[in-house]
Amino acid sequence: MIATPTFPDLSALVVDESLYIRRIVRDMLMRVGIKRVLEAPDGAEALGVLAESKPDLVVLDWDLAILSGEEFIRLARTPATSPAPTVPIILMLAQPRRNVIDRAVNLGVNEIIAKPFSPKTLWSRLDEVINRPRPFSQVKSLLRPQPRLAAAMKA
Repeated sequence: MIATPTFPDLSALVVDESLYIRRIVRDMLMRVGIKRVLEAPDGAEALGVLAESKPDLVVLDWDLAILSGEEFIRLARTPATSPAPTVPIILMLAQPRRNVIDRAVNLGVNEIIAKPFSPKTLWSRLDEVINRPRPFSQVKSLLRPQPRLAAAMKA
């Protein structure tokens, strides 16, 4: 059995309309040592929390009211307006369709997970964004993590 990873001294922002989902993800994050877990029910509030608290990572749902996940990612990845344009973003999708995945990757998400997911799945994505971060490159007005193949070839 693989030991539970630990990510101490990190803060995370969990963004989902469902309080229930936010609490489940909060619990998963706390089980790997992330003690400071902030929450937001929509993209607009999440942008405010991002600006105020500058969390180390964001776990974001695509389907949000007020400001969608897509709009949040676009604003968060625009260096001219974002308080943290390179914050790692792990995107949660209830219906991971190819066109949505492609749009999310083009906007600059770091990782994508399909709902429902296990703690182990979330932890593996955390491991990717924290322990193996990819360099960012600017594409038009957005900062995006470089594709894994490109990042691996430069190493």
